[in-house]
Amino acid sequence: MKKALYIIIFLLFSSCYHTKNDSRYIMTDVSETLFKIGDNSLWAKKNYDDSEWSTQKIIPKKDKIFWARKEINITKSPDSLQVIGLGIHSFGAYEVYWDGIFIGRNGVPGSELKREKIGTTNESFIIPNSLLNKGNHSIALRMSQLYEKKDTRNVYTYILEYDYLITYKLKDTIYINILAGAFLLTCIYYLFLFINDKKQYTMLLFSLSSLLFFLLIIMEYIKFYIPIHYSSFILRLKVIGVLTLLISFLVPYYFSIQFPFKHFKKLIVVYAIFLLLIYRFYSHSFDLTALFLSQMMWLSSTMIISYAIYKKQKSAIIILIGLILSFIIYKISIYDVSLFVSFSIISLCMFYLLSVKLKDQRVAFEYSIAESTRLKYELLKKNIQPHFLMNTLTSLIDWVEESPEKGVEFIEALAEEFDVLNQVENEKLIPISQEIKLCKSHLNIMKYRKEVDYIWEDEGVLNDKNQTIPPAVIHTLLENGITHCSPLNNNTMKFKLSVKSTNENLIYTFITYGEVRNKIKNKTGGTGFKYVKARLTESYGQSWEFTSNSINNGWENVIKINNI
Repeated sequence: MKKALYIIIFLLFSSCYHTKNDSRYIMTDVSETLFKIGDNSLWAKKNYDDSEWSTQKIIPKKDKIFWARKEINITKSPDSLQVIGLGIHSFGAYEVYWDGIFIGRNGVPGSELKREKIGTTNESFIIPNSLLNKGNHSIALRMSQLYEKKDTRNVYTYILEYDYLITYKLKDTIYINILAGAFLLTCIYYLFLFINDKKQYTMLLFSLSSLLFFLLIIMEYIKFYIPIHYSSFILRLKVIGVLTLLISFLVPYYFSIQFPFKHFKKLIVVYAIFLLLIYRFYSHSFDLTALFLSQMMWLSSTMIISYAIYKKQKSAIIILIGLILSFIIYKISIYDVSLFVSFSIISLCMFYLLSVKLKDQRVAFEYSIAESTRLKYELLKKNIQPHFLMNTLTSLIDWVEESPEKGVEFIEALAEEFDVLNQVENEKLIPISQEIKLCKSHLNIMKYRKEVDYIWEDEGVLNDKNQTIPPAVIHTLLENGITHCSPLNNNTMKFKLSVKSTNENLIYTFITYGEVRNKIKNKTGGTGFKYVKARLTESYGQSWEFTSNSINNGWENVIKINNI
């Protein structure tokens, strides 16, 4: 696992390194891009007077022709062996003219209605070296734009070595795609973990966030290896905006689950509404949408982690260091990749936090196994402890001497209890009917020992597998009732078990009808109650409640098991 983390970190910093500005740019912009509706071959000339042209891009109806012109300055002449290319990012079908000389086309302007969709958003053209002398030059585009009439994006140009122009993003794409693959594998792995244990809600959140990171990277870098028609480019940007919106919500929500705080559900709802307002308000500018959403994600996550540090919660300081590192990389690297590198570091923070939580759960599970073993032996010890056996055997001797038939019944009752105990000692949960059988066997034994008429009643007990309880829990409460209560005046003591099942919980009410010997003494901390609570925790975690109080005519115990 550590090696995988080191590989991801190496890829992150390699991506940052390979995206810095390259010195192979040999041009500077001299003028803004100018536009004019119409079609005239003279508009391609180098020295054409375009002073009356507009800087506002006005798109004509259907696929009518319009022109765009831009003046640039070549700062250094290329070597004779260098092949120089012109890269253009623009929307529409167009022909390209360099100082009035045609050098290539992207689609067929003016004929888009008659043809299939041809014309990508990014295209490269070779410029003959004879046209690349130092000084000012003009770039003219004869264009049509049938699709995306509402778009007002500019024409972006850059001049580089042609080989570099068509390959300079490959290194970045390789590193980023490896990173995307890591996110996809992480998504699948933790999704399977969640399927196997649906209680692990944070695994689902982390899997979903990894999937969103994967999709975001793919959607951003797909333009470098798949030609995208300009009519689909805006759709791609909208998808990126939605993915960023979901990530900006999911990451702080994940941290709020891992580091819960008071009223976090209400605050998360307010935060979600605020994100939607940002998305709506800046929907016309896709870069600003991603920027502000990401900033809100970082700010809200930092606030949650800072509060967790204030509350001295485990691992919060390390997560804050990761958030600070993501911000530093975001500031020192260019926007195209810094956003994804920052997201990746935040994802590593989420992964680290999840691994810590899983480690804690594994330790707790190992402890629960040890505790379960201890409880099993505690169950046996409760019923074979020396004073219990000695008192039982003494009573047995007396009954055998006085009434052999009763003595045989006594032996059979003792054998039955130990037989039931032998059946349930290794079980975590048993049917309530089996627990009742154990209790009745114990009452038969105590009837001979105490010479008291013990009466058992139950209500709402069904032959239903859902009515289960940890072994010897009711049995323990029964023993406590016998120990801490005296028989009534007619030398009887009654026990009643009521079972009530609802959609939300399962309630066991066990009442001992007798004279309570000490109503003031708090018996909730005794050995018997500790056994009951330990068994309930082992089986139900924290999804249970247990109360034990004296009532007018005896003692009442209530066990409520939630989320059945």
